Amino acid sequence: NKEIKIMKIMRHLILTTVFFGYIFALSEVKIGYVDSNEIMKNLEEVRQAQIDLEKEGRKLEAEGMKLVGKLDSLQQDYDRQRLLMSDVRRKEKEKEMTQMEQSIQQFQLEKFGPEGDIYRLQVEKMKPITTKINNAINIVGKEQGYDIILDALSGAIVYALPQHDLTEAVLEELSKSESE
Repeated sequence: NKEIKIMKIMRHLILTTVFFGYIFALSEVKIGYVDSNEIMKNLEEVRQAQIDLEKEGRKLEAEGMKLVGKLDSLQQDYDRQRLLMSDVRRKEKEKEMTQMEQSIQQFQLEKFGPEGDIYRLQVEKMKPITTKINNAINIVGKEQGYDIILDALSGAIVYALPQHDLTEAVLEELSKSESE
């Protein structure tokens, strides 16, 4: 009796699995990919943005080098005159050099740091370009009937039909488990 029940359950499971596999095979999901690196290499706007960023970077580097030159000059003056300076004068010069070092570090952070001028300029220059690329991907996806388009470089989804978005279902499931 037990064996017959187990056999029925197993047969039911196998048939269900085959049925859903068959249904899934019939409902084709069309997936494509893009190589964002190749797209970026072939867009003139990207090349121009890179040129602009390089120009600004060189300009800021030159400003930074001027500050470093001032610090070097202060250091050389200090080294030459240190033995002749009074303690008070020596401490003033040391303080001046320390402040100059801090100014250089602050300059580098403000210009080249994670939230610096170069980063902001890059975002400003690239935003319209990425919007243009995303719009083109959306048009190609819709016109050619793709369900999902991936970026080959990052593996990220760059286009998907809304019916493939499982976010709400996952949030719903999470809210169920929280209420238990």
